[in-house]
Amino acid sequence: MEFIIQMIGVIEIIMMNMYIFSKNVKRRYSLITILFVISIYTMILIFIGVKIIQILGIYGNGNGLFTLLGFFYLIPLHFLFEGNTTRHFIVICSVWIYTLIVFSISMQFMHFPFSLNPYLVVVIVETFLFICTYHYVNRFISNVYIYLLDCSEESIQKYLRQASLSWFLLAFLINLHFVFNDSAILKIATMIVVSLTVIFQFHLIFDILKNRSEIGSLEMQVAKDNLTGLGNRIAFSKSIDELIHKKQSFYLIYLDLNNFKGINDQFGHLVGDQYLITFSRKIQFIADKDCAFRISGDEFIILDSNSHLEYILESLSKIDFILSKPSVVFRGVSYGWVEYPKDAQMANELLHMADQRMYVMKEKNGKL
Repeated sequence: MEFIIQMIGVIEIIMMNMYIFSKNVKRRYSLITILFVISIYTMILIFIGVKIIQILGIYGNGNGLFTLLGFFYLIPLHFLFEGNTTRHFIVICSVWIYTLIVFSISMQFMHFPFSLNPYLVVVIVETFLFICTYHYVNRFISNVYIYLLDCSEESIQKYLRQASLSWFLLAFLINLHFVFNDSAILKIATMIVVSLTVIFQFHLIFDILKNRSEIGSLEMQVAKDNLTGLGNRIAFSKSIDELIHKKQSFYLIYLDLNNFKGINDQFGHLVGDQYLITFSRKIQFIADKDCAFRISGDEFIILDSNSHLEYILESLSKIDFILSKPSVVFRGVSYGWVEYPKDAQMANELLHMADQRMYVMKEKNGKL
């Protein structure tokens, strides 16, 4: 009778493993075909596993050796599900970690003074824990584990594979401690696996952060104007969209340099570039950090979300500089401003209105 109850617990663990695996890996064949093949394979594997453990003389003491047989499922899973063996290995490791922990916790309830058969208590606790935790574990594997697994970086795949295996071995060795807690070799092996797990885990975190940093650096480069260092049209679009999404009030100030074409025609484009760079440095001191943008040749935008409009407009009217070699005097800047959401609610409407107001100022000052 005890053997039957133990086998119910083993089959329950196998079923939970296969179910979570199938939820996170795409099938090649119908569910009926997969159930048939896995059922036949499981009966053969359990028969062989029981014989081996009985020969070793350590059957039924909660050592968890049956979990090691779980990796033999990689053979049929390779043919029954899409994806490579490495992917299957990482997913199955994550699932075995979960079921092994549930098994280890359940086994400790054998030592409580219940009137029921101890192995029946284990199965009942095991079933209860699976019911309570399955939803959260499956969601974690689907949303976190599979996300990492889908990363194209080979280094992340490598350390995820190593970390998954080391975590499984650690859970397995801790479970063995519950059975053979006086074994010095077991203690040494556990500490070695703990050390490897820490190393693999930090390597995995390092690679993820490094890749994120590289992506962030690339995004910054793409969003920067190469000449002036200000944000470009991409950065401006992102910033204004964020402000509108937050429904945060702000002012948009559209700037256009007066007679900039004349500078290029008279002194050349190298001088024109220096003129743009010098002007950009001036408005960087006026605007808040990362709120000044060059969106085209001599057109700039300032986004003010801190109600500094009066200060910005006054500062713009005071901008003055002279380039040396050749001597070029700053020819002024025209601007028009709008307020969100008072004047308009869409980014393109705000831009159009500010642009029109800027041209009114140009006409008024005769700077067209």
